[in-house]
Amino acid sequence: MKPMFALGVRASWARLAVAFLAAVVVLAVVSSTLAGPATVWVSIGVAVVVVAAVLLTWRHEHVLTLVGRLVRRRPATGLLAVTEAADHTTQWPPTSAAVRAHGEELIAVVAVDGRSHTPSVLDHNRVQSPASLPIAVVAEALRQFDVTLSGIDVLSVGRRRAPNQHHPYAATYSRKVGDHGAMGSRRTVCVLRMNSHDNVDAVACRESVAATLTACAQRLAAELTAQHCPARVVDAAELADIDTVLGAGIGEPSRPGWAGLHHDGGSVTAYWVSPQDISSETLDRVWVPDCDYTATALQLRPGPEQSTEVGLLVRYATGGPLREPPILGLNPLSGRHDLGVRASVADAPTPRLRVPHRLLRAGEDLRAPIGSTGVIIGSTMSGHLLLVSLANAVPASTASVTVASEVAQMLQLAMSHAAIGYQVLVRSSRPDMWRDATGAGLHIVPGLPPKLPNNGDGVMVIYDDPRSSAGSSAARAAAGPRAAITVRLVPARTASVADVHLEQDSENTCVLRTAEFTHRLNSDLSTERNLIRTQKRGRVA
Repeated sequence: MKPMFALGVRASWARLAVAFLAAVVVLAVVSSTLAGPATVWVSIGVAVVVVAAVLLTWRHEHVLTLVGRLVRRRPATGLLAVTEAADHTTQWPPTSAAVRAHGEELIAVVAVDGRSHTPSVLDHNRVQSPASLPIAVVAEALRQFDVTLSGIDVLSVGRRRAPNQHHPYAATYSRKVGDHGAMGSRRTVCVLRMNSHDNVDAVACRESVAATLTACAQRLAAELTAQHCPARVVDAAELADIDTVLGAGIGEPSRPGWAGLHHDGGSVTAYWVSPQDISSETLDRVWVPDCDYTATALQLRPGPEQSTEVGLLVRYATGGPLREPPILGLNPLSGRHDLGVRASVADAPTPRLRVPHRLLRAGEDLRAPIGSTGVIIGSTMSGHLLLVSLANAVPASTASVTVASEVAQMLQLAMSHAAIGYQVLVRSSRPDMWRDATGAGLHIVPGLPPKLPNNGDGVMVIYDDPRSSAGSSAARAAAGPRAAITVRLVPARTASVADVHLEQDSENTCVLRTAEFTHRLNSDLSTERNLIRTQKRGRVA
């Protein structure tokens, strides 16, 4: 990637006229005020400065505007404020869709979940995965029959791992991922924007303005699902949860500055990508930095002659200010980071900030990564690390996992999921083996309550006693409280009906099986085996 030259000129006829008049006024005032041989040069110098301030831009924003923002800067409040959403119930199909309105502008939101348990391979600084969002399909939704949307924003937010305080293995896990955009958690939504004044004829033929936009959202969700990228329209309750997710890493009140937004919990820095650099590789590359949270906003806008324009904004939440872009080639939103935050929330008013765009070429296969890439399960026979998300792709859903392996495999899964942010609860008949793996995000529990906090979302429960996992599949599924991921140790060659089954077939290999694929992997459990041996030696001593 290559950053654009910071200085520019925006010379419309109106600005040229203003610059000319300002120069004349400055020359007249300075000439009448000063006396002496230096008067002419001082007048010319001041006039040049005034003309430059009127015509010059810094990173696509007028210098005068940036100076004005710095002069009147004050703590930024309401960065995450959004208008209230109301559910609109459609007659066919009978579903509820959240609609936000502000004047003549409305939005509806489509959650892009993707397929569950999709494998990802770390290869040549890229994450190779079938879990991706076809941007061309989203772009086609800008124009639907007699409706033309004012834009669609593809918003994503996620993080690679949890803080070190959550579990000490988090830093080690991040080093294993290395220079790849693998995300422990990530959520993606499409925000459809419509201006009712621009679609008067379309609204007149339908039940209401909300019904018009809801139909567009349902059509996009159906088209994405048909393209093997499951998506759905969200209701008001889920939209409130999405608002919280999109605001991750942003503290209020924030203190705006030239280099970023600063708050008590850290800093937020926004960048835009040079239009010529917007590609599938770049959309994957911007997720590489290991920071508190990463968020992207891909802006799709209708262009002339049925074309589509695309621009990319990315923001990073870190513990301290970023002195330089974390990826070479990003363009800082100098002095406008608050506008970058507002452009990445799902609010009804169209964002004031429109980053530089380019035309989306006909037939261009532009794809954005979606969903969690999960944790490292092993490596392919060619030596590339393979990751799989054991969780269900749909939020607030559950997934079952069975493991026919040694305890070291369970230990690896537990520490990896604690590293990416899960609260891991281990119900073990041999707790001493787990003692050195515990942390704030991984606990050994003697028993489990009937209901876990937050209804089990974000929780992994592990049962490592094969005897407690015996019995019918239905009995195993019903046993224990609800959790996002339930992992059970089962005897070898068990006929598992779990969503994911992992079976060790030799000391260093295992077979991973889901409903859609089966892979044989190399499995490195040396660290976990050493951890267990250390515990055993400690007990003997």
